[in-house]
Amino acid sequence: MSRSRTPRRQLAAAVVTVLAITAGGAVTATPATAAIQAPQAPQTAQADVTLPKNSQVVSAGVTGYLTSSGTPTGSEYRWTNYEDGSTRVLKEPQTAYLGNGSDTVFSRKEGQSTYWVNDMAQPSSMLTGISTPGTHYVRGVAGSSLVASTTENGVLDIILLRKSGTSTDTIFVKGIPTDARLGKVSATHPGTVLLHYATGPYGDSRNFVAAVDTFTGEVLETLPANARPIADASLSATHWSWVEYVSPDRVRLATAPRGSGGTPTYTDLGYLPDGGGGMHTGLVGGWVTSSRPYGFTANSPSVLYPLTARPLAGGPAIKLLEHVTTVADAPDGSLVVRGGTIEHGEGVYRIAPGADGTPAATLLAGTDAPTEVTLTGTDVPAVVDLDQNDGKATFTWSLSRPNVSGTVTLRHTRTGKTEQFPFSGQGGTVFTTSKVTVNWSGRLVGVSAYNGAYTWEFRAKPLNGIGPELRKTGNFTVVRKPAGHDYTDNGTPDLLLRDSAGRLWRDDLVKGDMSDYIHSLQPQLLGAGWNAYNQIEAVGNVAGASAGDVVARDASGVLWAYLGKGDGTFATRLKVSAGWNAYNKITGGSDVTGDGWADLFATDTSGVLWMYKGTGSWKAPYSGRTRVGGGWGAFNQITAVGDLTGAPHGDLVARDTAGVLWLYPSTGGATFASRVRLGGGWGGFTHLVGTGDADRDGRNDLLAYAPSGTYVYVGTGNPAAPLTRTVTDLYRPGTTPYNLIG
Repeated sequence: MSRSRTPRRQLAAAVVTVLAITAGGAVTATPATAAIQAPQAPQTAQADVTLPKNSQVVSAGVTGYLTSSGTPTGSEYRWTNYEDGSTRVLKEPQTAYLGNGSDTVFSRKEGQSTYWVNDMAQPSSMLTGISTPGTHYVRGVAGSSLVASTTENGVLDIILLRKSGTSTDTIFVKGIPTDARLGKVSATHPGTVLLHYATGPYGDSRNFVAAVDTFTGEVLETLPANARPIADASLSATHWSWVEYVSPDRVRLATAPRGSGGTPTYTDLGYLPDGGGGMHTGLVGGWVTSSRPYGFTANSPSVLYPLTARPLAGGPAIKLLEHVTTVADAPDGSLVVRGGTIEHGEGVYRIAPGADGTPAATLLAGTDAPTEVTLTGTDVPAVVDLDQNDGKATFTWSLSRPNVSGTVTLRHTRTGKTEQFPFSGQGGTVFTTSKVTVNWSGRLVGVSAYNGAYTWEFRAKPLNGIGPELRKTGNFTVVRKPAGHDYTDNGTPDLLLRDSAGRLWRDDLVKGDMSDYIHSLQPQLLGAGWNAYNQIEAVGNVAGASAGDVVARDASGVLWAYLGKGDGTFATRLKVSAGWNAYNKITGGSDVTGDGWADLFATDTSGVLWMYKGTGSWKAPYSGRTRVGGGWGAFNQITAVGDLTGAPHGDLVARDTAGVLWLYPSTGGATFASRVRLGGGWGGFTHLVGTGDADRDGRNDLLAYAPSGTYVYVGTGNPAAPLTRTVTDLYRPGTTPYNLIG
């Protein structure tokens, strides 16, 4: 391949770093935290070849390179031409393809021993086959030769097999000890194969790498004997390079001139994460490269992941790629690498000297995948209706890769209150699906979620340290139907509690996620001076806004309206009218007329029940009164509870002096159907409060309070038995008693 052709995309060499190689056999310490700066701005020419996302480099030749990618039915192989980017898919079923350092690609069908020789430079040429003799099996490829070995009777025998016309040449490798253990086979320089082997007993081995002539089988030279395991080695026309283990989790890079008497130069590469594993080294012109493959999928950072080049003569190191997964040596001394950069993403890159001899990376083919972490999709509804799905919602964010950790934060715009969800791709569903799923319970920290505008913030930091932190934001809106006892616009009932000092408290009630208990989120003080009123009543939305409102009667008989602002507080009081001393009981919050506005009921001293129809106007929230009927003096408490029977109208419950509770189902106006006996034993409660839907099941509930204990009677949906008692930890005996609850 000519080096003078115009590259599709040229990456500038990179940057100065604090790393350096010194001559004379010294070790140059390289801290694991040493920074390598970002490369210079690359040219903007665009590569026009796209390979499958999971492509890996198998081999690099003179005219092109071989890649493989996994498919549901097996591996798919492609040969891609350097010059024009044309790709040939090798489709033979159940067939593996392999090569190393030439345009020769060997193919072998599953279950067969014959290796077929494919000349990719001349795809129309006739296939010829090579069969391995006896007990030999193929250990690797070097150019157009197969490397095979056997250890029959404990004697190592290595041969090279090459096609010559219609016959097969067998070259015996000479110079490797027959008691050696053969390891890795690689080809990094034309006409030469590197054979890694070890001698001596396990645990006390001597490790070698021999450069063998692929035409004669002669050992040309051998790396100095080393007690340390060698992770990888490379050979050029002038130099050796290799990576050796200083300890099980620490490595160093070595270079030495070819021939006898060369003194190695060492560079400490530092800590090897995850307890060892592969390293790669290569030689490109007057530079040596190193990298820790497969850092892209790692769960911890390392300075070894970038493909880094150092001048053999000494000097600053440069970063060529953020990471590599597979590397192949080409016959012209370049490297063909599957890796990535932040700017240009994942793909196949060629590493070769530039005009000044400094290595540069050229994108040969992209894979349409980013190197930095990106969002590939979001599933966050624009509107979240918390009246649906039991008040819960599910959000999903899809990632370009799963090895990240981070947080999802939901933030209510008006109040700033948040709920945060941490996640990690070290395991679980994020690891297996590359998706972050948040199952939101409809809560913010300490409260049920408010209605209104929200923002979500998604933050994901790469666990491997490759690329910047991902930060994205978006918006959604929470909606619910207005609730009469809801003063905070969060869909859950609020109780108003007055203590003996005249202070008024607001208490938000919620149902536990893991139980049926209704509990308090902690009462909030609204203010003092409420002893001026002898009755305080939650009356639902009567003023046209979404929040619930309150009326309070003072000692002179004036009725005042406190309009809810939706944030748990109330506007300055408004005078409704005077003369309410004529009534001994007042209740509100049920829309008995079905017009959308809650109505107010009051009984006078003669036992007549009157209805004041809600108007929805804050200036005059009620119209003139309508007589419902007499006989209501038999009751010592009347409570508006909303719909308990399944009809589209609000109902009333009334307790008589014997402690029996009766249900009065509304018929849609100022009349009620025949009353239904709910049961006796209700005389011990000082307050009965229609809370609305406290347990989030879509039905209205009733709270019964006494200093000796509190119960919540939840709606059943059964008109014949509309309430059933449930245990709660609200206002337990011994706590500060309240003299009024509304």
